[in-house]
Amino acid sequence: MQEFDDFCDNQGSARHAMNFVITAYHLHEWVWKDYLKNDALRRQEIGIAKDFKAYRDWLNSHVWYAQMEPLANGSKHFRPAGGLQISTVDVGPLNSFAFNEGAYNEGYSYFVLDMGMHEGLPHVAPAAMLFEAVMRFWRDFLLAHSPYTELPKGRTKLMDDWPIAQP
Repeated sequence: MQEFDDFCDNQGSARHAMNFVITAYHLHEWVWKDYLKNDALRRQEIGIAKDFKAYRDWLNSHVWYAQMEPLANGSKHFRPAGGLQISTVDVGPLNSFAFNEGAYNEGYSYFVLDMGMHEGLPHVAPAAMLFEAVMRFWRDFLLAHSPYTELPKGRTKLMDDWPIAQP
């Protein structure tokens, strides 16, 4: 999905994050309308009835999906979402190199998910981790339950696309 590639190229871009979240969330509607609604065999494989609500309930059983809906709706309607909150982390431009030339490098920003408190400390995770989980879910879902035998490859390799080094 190009939106994922765009976000990975600039993880501090609200536009790219919003485009990814909205597209990834609404993909379920396109999948339903495109083929799943009228394909009883595929619905049976998944274990859902010919009912959009049953399909959404099945998707809601996947943690990422339950988090994507409030993010998508919150970004579309310019209001804070329920569930996970996304915020920005700014890195640099000043750093621990004090007063040598390395101290004045360029800064950057990236989005993180507020996971709440853990042992009295704020706990965050890069938004890219959730977004990749969404990408892997849809890739695996489409390969297993769609009429498509091949899917387009993006520029960004997913974690499970990297080869494991052999001794």
